[in-house]
Amino acid sequence: MATTNKLKIAYLVKTYPRLSETFILNEILGLERLGLDLHIFSLRRPGAEPVHPNVAQVKAPVTYVPGLGLRSYPADAMRVMWHHTRFAVTRPNHYRGTARFARSQGSQHPLKDFLQAGYLAGVLQTQGFSHLHAHFANLPTSVAETASRLSGIPYSFTAHAKDIYLSPAEDLRRKMAGARFVLTCTGYNERYLREIQPGAPVTVAYHGIDVGLFGSAPVAKPAARPQILSVGRFCEKKGFPDLIDACKILRDRGRDFECRIVGFGPLEAELKKRIESLGLSSMVRIEGQMTQSELAREYQSARMFVLPCQIAEGGDRDGIPNVLLEAMASRVAVVSTPVSGITELIRPGHNGILASERDVTALAEAMDLLLEDEVLAARLGAQGRETVLGHFEMYASSKRIFDIFAAHVGRPPTKQRTGGEEVLDARA
Repeated sequence: MATTNKLKIAYLVKTYPRLSETFILNEILGLERLGLDLHIFSLRRPGAEPVHPNVAQVKAPVTYVPGLGLRSYPADAMRVMWHHTRFAVTRPNHYRGTARFARSQGSQHPLKDFLQAGYLAGVLQTQGFSHLHAHFANLPTSVAETASRLSGIPYSFTAHAKDIYLSPAEDLRRKMAGARFVLTCTGYNERYLREIQPGAPVTVAYHGIDVGLFGSAPVAKPAARPQILSVGRFCEKKGFPDLIDACKILRDRGRDFECRIVGFGPLEAELKKRIESLGLSSMVRIEGQMTQSELAREYQSARMFVLPCQIAEGGDRDGIPNVLLEAMASRVAVVSTPVSGITELIRPGHNGILASERDVTALAEAMDLLLEDEVLAARLGAQGRETVLGHFEMYASSKRIFDIFAAHVGRPPTKQRTGGEEVLDARA
């Protein structure tokens, strides 16, 4: 087997860099520190959102995978067609079979996905990559699976949250069956995936955070009122309407505080309207996006961090939100709900508080307890940092993933015969 420092591994993501995907950034930085040779492939270019300063520390080159859209450059189109033509000429039956496979997957843009997969497969072959790893079980893994079929280069993927619970079980089953290995960020996800595909090569790899950044930022001047902080994408599964309603209960009890909700997303206008309609504008504020460095300072002034996660109507849910880890590493008492993998992080009464999902009264009671008892908040915050140091530190998490690559990557693919044609089996 090849050693890890001789492996050339492609990391495939949908969009890079992305402000909300700090867990991927942290993983890349950790793996590079351990000596892994990475090359990032992104299916989409980022928008105009802020970029975390740590992106500048990434050594891996980034290639934006072209298709043949209206915005494609002629040179990109030529490269895409060159790789596809090479596969079509050298292995015509296999190429046609892979094209039929790609069309059958029910993608919203099957031609674009196939074109990108062909380009990616060609680059992986011609540039000597050992392995392809995709983040998220939906589109990136669909492209990775097709690229692997074309090139014979093995693939693996990391499954997170929405990509698991909003994907058809038969798609996940097929992708897991074809993968060299599968990573996921919670034991809750692992159990779900193993129910779909018993015996699937699924391993838990918790996300890690930079504990040197969180908990060591300069302490802000104490605020006049106790600070309640929440951070996340403004979508249903984060439960922000429940947080706002709990703030109303506390206001009606005569509690004095300031709640700041940091993030962005489709529900922003609805949340602002709710705050205004409940007469909470002087106590609850919506903030814009922030980088990790900016958030590190915000945590330092918070009495508590609240994220009332829930399972959305369509089945979407969180794994273990990174912001809970960041708050705990910053010694901030956390309040959340027993949804998905959150119970693997928070032990009620030891390092945080769990309120029942979609129970606004229980959420308000938990918040009220921390407003009343500053000593309890400090104790939970201290235990929270110890939890993160012991189980969710960035480089320890990356070392676990590094060891998985070392154990699984580097074996040559075997050869099978299908329909009279020799086919590389990338799972070997």
